[in-house]
Amino acid sequence: MTPTRRRRLGGLAAFTGLVLALTACGGGSDGGSGGGSDGAGQNSIKLVVAQYTEGTRPYWDELIASFEAGHPGKNVELQVIDWGNLQSQVNTMVQTKQFPDILNGNVFADYAEAGLLYRAEEVVSKEVLSDFLPSFAENASYDRVQYGLPFVATVNGMYYNKKILKEAGLDKPPATWDELRAAAKAIKALPGGYVPYALALGAEAGGYEFGAWLRADGADWRTDGKWTVNGERAVETLQFLKSLAADGYTQPNPGQTNRPDGTWPLFAQGKAAMVYASFGTRAFLEQVDKAGIEYGTAPFPTNHGAEPATHGIQDYLMAFKKDGNQQLVREFLDYFYQADNYTKYLKVEGLLPTTASASALMRQDPKVSPIVDMVAKARFDPTSEPVWAELRGTLAAELGGALAPGSDPRAVLTKFQQITDHS
Repeated sequence: MTPTRRRRLGGLAAFTGLVLALTACGGGSDGGSGGGSDGAGQNSIKLVVAQYTEGTRPYWDELIASFEAGHPGKNVELQVIDWGNLQSQVNTMVQTKQFPDILNGNVFADYAEAGLLYRAEEVVSKEVLSDFLPSFAENASYDRVQYGLPFVATVNGMYYNKKILKEAGLDKPPATWDELRAAAKAIKALPGGYVPYALALGAEAGGYEFGAWLRADGADWRTDGKWTVNGERAVETLQFLKSLAADGYTQPNPGQTNRPDGTWPLFAQGKAAMVYASFGTRAFLEQVDKAGIEYGTAPFPTNHGAEPATHGIQDYLMAFKKDGNQQLVREFLDYFYQADNYTKYLKVEGLLPTTASASALMRQDPKVSPIVDMVAKARFDPTSEPVWAELRGTLAAELGGALAPGSDPRAVLTKFQQITDHS
């Protein structure tokens, strides 16, 4: 492993994932890497998954019991880890070579670059491999080879409170940055003490939200194959968000605010007029629906005439190379991706499909069908780039600081750019 690879894998400890959110480890097999097709076949594998909702463990317990009943003598050991602790625990497994057999996470390219993962074609059938939607398969590839198995997706954009906007004299959500400023000014002047836009640039998913605003400004993390983290549009975007906070158009301290315990509750309590969230995701909508909030959804307001887009987030399954584990890993993954089994998981978590067969089943639900159709138009983060994991870890730790009084957004973004330049 090269020094750069060691640095990136070591840096994963600082990286935290998404809830949808946008949101696992059990006892098990011996560590060590090697060709999974050699040696005696294993009778037990270790499955490490993230906890998305309270339904995560019950689903996997039931699926594993069903799988083991159909495969006598085979065993799948499960550990479920909350997103906040997932990456640090996985990082320890990698450093100590106690690799899981199957891992659920939101980065994979570092592991693929280090030669730790099976190719997707080695651990699922041709039928499963061809079932993945092309955009997700491409986003699960490193160096033109698919290593990640597209697991779940969310489509993210802006929710708005119809009642608050109506009180402010607005009959539709703002479509441009200028309209957003005007709307925020009108909402702030209302007697209800509303937060015009609840902004979350904290460690949990600040990079996701900033990326959505970046695309709304007609830019992206990468442009024409090059990293543009500190490009002029990126600086403009961060300065714009800082100005929203400085003018009191956000809640206090948005640079340290996370979604699940910060902006989402504000929206559910009827205190925030607009917020970034995942369309249709249980983790967000359950509390909003319970509170009876009348809401609408829209893409982010744009600048410079940028084309509106939603933000797609994809999580992965990946299989680590270990002597003798390949056959059982393949059998279990093929079982999970059977349309009925996979769709049941998506419904439990309130997440979106990455396969054509599950998409067809979920389109039968009129509430879910429009959201499923948004997936094809979503813009994704560059997760297939190995340096993305390190960059996201630094974003999580430092992006929010750019909103503090006296901070320099350009200097903050230039520091991030240096990470990509040295990759």
